[in-house]
Amino acid sequence: MAANPKNMGKMLILFLITTFLMLLSLASLSIGPYTQVNVRDVIDYLTGGDTSNSIIRNIISYRLIRTISAVIVGAGLAASGLTLQYILRNPLADPFLLGVSAGAALGVVISQLVFGGKHLPALYTIALASGLLGFMMVLFISVFIGTSATGLIIAGISVSYLLGGVSMILIVKNADKIPGALLWLFGTVAYTTKHELLYSSILTIISIIILIIYSKKINTLILGDDVSTSLGVDVNKLRIISSAIASITAASLVALAGPIGFIGLAGPWLARLLVGSLYIKALITSLITGSTLLLSSDITVRIIGGASELPLTAITALYGGPILFYLTLKSMRGL
Repeated sequence: MAANPKNMGKMLILFLITTFLMLLSLASLSIGPYTQVNVRDVIDYLTGGDTSNSIIRNIISYRLIRTISAVIVGAGLAASGLTLQYILRNPLADPFLLGVSAGAALGVVISQLVFGGKHLPALYTIALASGLLGFMMVLFISVFIGTSATGLIIAGISVSYLLGGVSMILIVKNADKIPGALLWLFGTVAYTTKHELLYSSILTIISIIILIIYSKKINTLILGDDVSTSLGVDVNKLRIISSAIASITAASLVALAGPIGFIGLAGPWLARLLVGSLYIKALITSLITGSTLLLSSDITVRIIGGASELPLTAITALYGGPILFYLTLKSMRGL
């Protein structure tokens, strides 16, 4: 049987994006304010060659953590966004819709006010816990108004606005006391540590494995709740479990890098455009497209910002806005 030329073309594009991600990773290790590091130094570092210069070793080691962080954050946000778009049947859903981002942001602001300091050892834990608390508030409210897709969206928007408003008031009134929180609130992978990266990576990988296990059931949701129920799926239970997994992933990544927008929207859209709407294929592809978008954005931050760190969300918005506009024109049918 002859191969479908359209499918072959999509697979070729996916292969090219994967190759591009590998090249981006190499470029990410070579680009930064310290210009003495070149591609040859990076290759020597990765292959165990001559890395006698301790400064170069430290710079590449720092960039390696930053690069892996960008890849993990991009992949996790895209996977979370795709899952929410399926379970909520809303192509504009993203990982921060369910109160995770607003909860984590409020936790960081409060921790800065109470404990002070720019790099608190407990900052990651506080951000993760408060992000999950934001989601629990959404889940609690949605139980009373119904665990339908609409109920979760309404509860998520309400909680996000509420927590976001409290954070805004605290920031305006105490801007001089929380300088360390301001950059985090705009998103950055510049200050992640290997320990935080390890925790977030473990949570993200476990979450993706669980989503793969539930992939067939999640895929039925695009057909509607009635069809899913007729196929033996407990829709409300699946929606709660899937949204919880997506929120846990997002909370761990927000704790790591702050709230970074557009990746959870644009990554899944690109994935579905490449491989179609079958959830498992779109999930695997989203890991690649999300990583590529975020790593591209972080490299752009370093090129434009030089020695100073620009907000990562500003760059993801520059990339994500036009991409979403193009994809909206390309596919008006959504999922």
